[in-house]
Amino acid sequence: MAFNKYYQDELSFLTELGKEFAQKNPKLAPLLAERGDDPDVERLLEGIAFISGRLREKLDDELPELTHTLIALLWPHYLRPIPAMSILQFEPISSALMEKQTIQRGCKVDSVPVEGTPCHFKTCYDVDIYPLRLENLTLERIAEGSVLSLRFTLEPGVELSKLGLDKLRLFLQGEPNLTYSLYLWLSRYLDKVSVRSTKGEFTLPKRVVRPIGLSEEEGLLPYPPNAFLGYRLLQEYFSLPEKFLFFDINELNPVAQFKNAEGFELIFHFSRPLDDQIHQNLKTHHVRLYCTPIINLFPLDASPIRLDHRRVEYRIRPEGNPPEHYEIYTVDKVEGVQSGNAERQRYYAFESFDHTESSIFYRTRLRPSVVQHGRESYEGVETYIAFVTASEEASLPPVETISIELTCSHRHLAGELKRGEICVPTGNSPEFATFKNITIVTPSFPPPLEAGLHWQLISNMSLNYISLANVEALRVILSAYDFGAHHNVQTARESQLRREGIAAIQPSPVDVLHHGTPIRGIRTHIDMQESKFAGEGDMYLFASVLNEFFALYASINAFHQLEVKTERGEIYLWPARQGQQHLI
Repeated sequence: MAFNKYYQDELSFLTELGKEFAQKNPKLAPLLAERGDDPDVERLLEGIAFISGRLREKLDDELPELTHTLIALLWPHYLRPIPAMSILQFEPISSALMEKQTIQRGCKVDSVPVEGTPCHFKTCYDVDIYPLRLENLTLERIAEGSVLSLRFTLEPGVELSKLGLDKLRLFLQGEPNLTYSLYLWLSRYLDKVSVRSTKGEFTLPKRVVRPIGLSEEEGLLPYPPNAFLGYRLLQEYFSLPEKFLFFDINELNPVAQFKNAEGFELIFHFSRPLDDQIHQNLKTHHVRLYCTPIINLFPLDASPIRLDHRRVEYRIRPEGNPPEHYEIYTVDKVEGVQSGNAERQRYYAFESFDHTESSIFYRTRLRPSVVQHGRESYEGVETYIAFVTASEEASLPPVETISIELTCSHRHLAGELKRGEICVPTGNSPEFATFKNITIVTPSFPPPLEAGLHWQLISNMSLNYISLANVEALRVILSAYDFGAHHNVQTARESQLRREGIAAIQPSPVDVLHHGTPIRGIRTHIDMQESKFAGEGDMYLFASVLNEFFALYASINAFHQLEVKTERGEIYLWPARQGQQHLI
């Protein structure tokens, strides 16, 4: 419950029930029956309601000191907010680009001001840009299936033989039914890829088409080294599923043989025909070049803290103005300096385990913000810091000024941006391309601070991929990492349907020979209900994320293989995986 509800309850108790109590007990509290006009008295009553509300909130919080500490040790990412995200497209300036250029991940881009504050984003994928544009898309039905053709055209004056084209990254953008279906066909029903121009043609195997977004280096959320990366996959899937709608087309170097050609075609041959609706509605703008996910995270300093030990903990305030437009994502560095001493003392987190007898550490704690920000459902969190010693022999300095380096987001602010409004260059932006966001900006969500959720998560801390082969256990994990479902009714309903789509799970041991060595693994069979999803493609993407999640749970001396059966009897079988590597 938000703090303002506690405050309103206490104030109502004083003003309404207090009057009723005085009427029944006139000798005990005669003055409570009358409404006073003295502003000092009103201020006193409001102050009492404020303090009583904080006390009730503390009584109801179910020991966050314990749960937050355990979560911070085991899953520190769970106590971080989910920042706003979107998909950004770069548009090369034809007169400024004559050869391949790479925009490294971490490129900073800004938005138009929202309530006077521009929102800062950074890119999450490397983007290779060429003087090449997608001219046309056609989709044809043939006897064996469907054929998708993409025609690319060079900018004037550019030679294909000197382009240095080795791969192209495509992003599927548009209505979920279209994009998820195309994702399924590119992943499951692709036979081969043909590359054709007026100067010749060659064929590539289907393995050159690789989905992007599932590997460790393709993550969006910064994760601590001790965190399980499978949880990041779940968080990113629930926050921005579009990040998985990227494909790399590799091994395109032979296009250099098409000398003097003005462009070329990529032709995808599918063994199964796409639905009539896809044939009718798929257009050129549904496939995009030069795109990347972006996230609303940026470095920022905190206002200096005077550490005089008169308080148990101190609130960390980002230096941005106005302060309600900024929220702390992580505390990255804490240093202290004493008056008259130029040497800076570095402090480390208590959870770092780098403990010595004389060490002094800092601990952070999250609390719900007293004031709501932006949309009504976004309450936000505030971060507090306290300093502790490893033993009684260590002592804190008498007075010190603390400086803190942070990674921050713009709270609710970035989620109010519309398509095309992340378009303002920074000193880090490329000069040879313009850019804008082509998808909506996702809302940001504070971390769930309810202790009930934390106890539920802690109860599952011993899970491995064998114990996860239980429908209810898996549903608990999926629910825990869908932060949006805790704040939005529609999102919660969609998430519930998705979890209900997992009808049954059945693990079974599998033995294989790998380079002559017998290896035992687990094959997990899942029955899925397609009717609980937006379509077959939506279900397949969800299953692909689960496949990576289960594979990451497999121990290093074992492997995992996922098999999914749909209501229609369709069976999807993923390659056996050991960690992140293909086993067979």
